[in-house]
Amino acid sequence: MRFKVTLLLPIALLAWGVMPACSGDDDDKPGDDGGSNPTDSGTDAGSPPGDGGTGNASCPTGAILCETFENGSAGWDVGREHSTIEADGTKPHTGARSLHIVTEDGIDEKQNEGQAIARWMKSIPPFDTQLFVRAHVFMNAFPGDQGQMGTYFVLFSDTNSDFGGIELQVIRDTGFALDDWSARAGQGWNRQGPPVNLGMSTGRWVCLEWEVRRPTASSTHGNARVYVDGALAHDFTDIGMRSFNNFWVGYGFVHPQGPSASETWVDNLVVSRTQRVGCE
Repeated sequence: MRFKVTLLLPIALLAWGVMPACSGDDDDKPGDDGGSNPTDSGTDAGSPPGDGGTGNASCPTGAILCETFENGSAGWDVGREHSTIEADGTKPHTGARSLHIVTEDGIDEKQNEGQAIARWMKSIPPFDTQLFVRAHVFMNAFPGDQGQMGTYFVLFSDTNSDFGGIELQVIRDTGFALDDWSARAGQGWNRQGPPVNLGMSTGRWVCLEWEVRRPTASSTHGNARVYVDGALAHDFTDIGMRSFNNFWVGYGFVHPQGPSASETWVDNLVVSRTQRVGCE
């Protein structure tokens, strides 16, 4: 089958649920000086534990994507199902706008009602050996069912000979999950814990980082780390890798189970190929 970008939302979303450590540490520290400790730095000092609304949105040198959502969806491909997604001023972390996603309640895949998810998508240079994503995320609530995973970011390749992807999710117990539909050996769904020693939070702005690595540009497997407010939450190992050339940001549920209502904001998105971005 030939996959076109305009068809990837419904096709890839359906594929997510069907398909379910290998790097150096020299450049996984955030900040241009490379000297910060990722486990004890990077907490967003400009965003208090409550509603937040201030912070630093500077674009690091060498970043391939910086988005503060001040200019709407210009340059992005927008997709949604049983949801809304727009850049608005309801809860900005920095500046006047952030990406605001609302999913409908009562959507149940068991009743053939589809998904409840929305995303903005952009093409990026093909994935080589490392990629670093940072965003500030505010969630009102966790997924309402333990079998209903909320997706933040997706990396995928839409090339016929190299089709496949991975995505970062959160589940009801606050832990993160990594859905691997790369079609590589050992691919599948991976979860953090239990127990979950450091997970996601609701009701406040969280600095969320996603680090994806593989040893060489031809390696079929690698690892993906997730950081919360600068601290390592989990390292997902033996993850299938492709030359990912598309990036999605948004939120929602590929497999809604009924309690599918959610409201989420995303701000200060950065994607870099050089080093961890950090929280400021």
